[in-house]
Amino acid sequence: MKNVRLFPKTFLYVFSLMAAVVLVSHALFYFMMPVAYTWQKETALKKTQTLLIEELRESLNSSSVLHDEITDAFRSYAIQNQMGVFVYYEGKTYIHMADSLLSEGSDAALQGEYESGWSIRSEDINADSPGQNFYIKTDSQLYSGVGFETADGKFCYLILLSTLQPVSEAKDIAVIFLPFTLLLALGLSGVFALLYSKKITKPLSAISETTGRMKELDRSAVCRVNGRDEIGVLSENINQLYNSLLSTIDELQKENVRVTEAEGAKIDFLRAASHELKTPVTGLCALLDNMIMGIGRYRDWETYLPVCRNMAERFAVMIQEILDASKLNFSFEARPSREFRIGPFMERLLAPYLLIAKSKGVTIRLDFTDDFLVCLPEDALEKALSNIISNAVKYTETQCEAAVYFENRSVVVENECQPVSQEDLLHIFEPFYRPDFSRSRNAEGENPNGGNGLGLYIAAKILTALECRFSFRPFGGPGEGKKRGMRFTVFL
Repeated sequence: MKNVRLFPKTFLYVFSLMAAVVLVSHALFYFMMPVAYTWQKETALKKTQTLLIEELRESLNSSSVLHDEITDAFRSYAIQNQMGVFVYYEGKTYIHMADSLLSEGSDAALQGEYESGWSIRSEDINADSPGQNFYIKTDSQLYSGVGFETADGKFCYLILLSTLQPVSEAKDIAVIFLPFTLLLALGLSGVFALLYSKKITKPLSAISETTGRMKELDRSAVCRVNGRDEIGVLSENINQLYNSLLSTIDELQKENVRVTEAEGAKIDFLRAASHELKTPVTGLCALLDNMIMGIGRYRDWETYLPVCRNMAERFAVMIQEILDASKLNFSFEARPSREFRIGPFMERLLAPYLLIAKSKGVTIRLDFTDDFLVCLPEDALEKALSNIISNAVKYTETQCEAAVYFENRSVVVENECQPVSQEDLLHIFEPFYRPDFSRSRNAEGENPNGGNGLGLYIAAKILTALECRFSFRPFGGPGEGKKRGMRFTVFL
């Protein structure tokens, strides 16, 4: 039974239960009906006997009582309760038999007056002593006899006869009809069990089929919710659980893609960093070897040792920038954000770059009149904007101008320089990428513009983590009489 499917199992359980109820009810009907009928007849006999005694005591109170008056006193009881009533009073017997007690072919005259005594075939009754009380129950009849005194002190004897023949006939008829009713009830039980089993197992089978599709991660699988009963609630809970599972899987897939991309970017970054460091390190080693072997002008080591020291310092700066860039793989969302005004923040941030620009002969124009509030991690935003401003100051030509101002809740950083080509803009945010005009190095491996190609890369990584949009485009144009350069816009 454990391996049987739900529908036949439910059908067998329900049908067995209903069949047991049908069999027990038929058996109880067959065996308890005679008992209940006999008990009802006995109760009615005793009640009628008590009522008749009270009636006869009041009516039989004088010697002038006539036959019709006596029979009228108990005729209604006999007819109403379908009994035979025998009254012995002053040596006379009065009888009234209900129609159901008359034997076949009897005449109504039998319900008349009898001068002689009567006898009932029973071992418990003495025909010569009609005053004896008795109660007899046979298979077909009930007899009850009791003597009492009337209101005027005369003796009266009452016998009641009630037949049990209808119950025996009912049992005979039940024996004929009960098999048919039993078969009909069992058939109806089978039909109802079938319908009930389908009603119960159909939604469960649908849930089982749907969960099978869910196991295969079929995104179109949905359990139908019919009603608010336990099965409906179960279907709804399964749908919610499956949606949560799909959402979790989607998040895990996104996280997996993000981690994979981060790992790939990290590997590319390390390769680029290794390649970027290899060239100047090779140049420094070659310079030191020439000094050690005293080749040509490198024999003047006092002149070239400071050059080597400067190269080593630039290596330290580059290595520090590489370390800073390698730390950008974490999310800045985990850092606490606070609300602050961007104007005072920019004034504090620009202080050192104003000195650098002045020493280089570059003018920085500031306009913070459209100040506004932002809510971001302050240190992360400071790192990004520092790299952008440093890049602008570094690449602004001497005696030219740079500008930092606010426009429509954005920070704009401009600098006059040779605009970057569209081809270079496609790679400008890659690590260690420098446009062609800044790629040249001198014999000692020095970069005239001093850039390592990490400033914009770091700024882009931070702004992306902070979910801040940004753009880097050239402005101005030839023949327009306008200044030319690059504009970096950060939308906050």
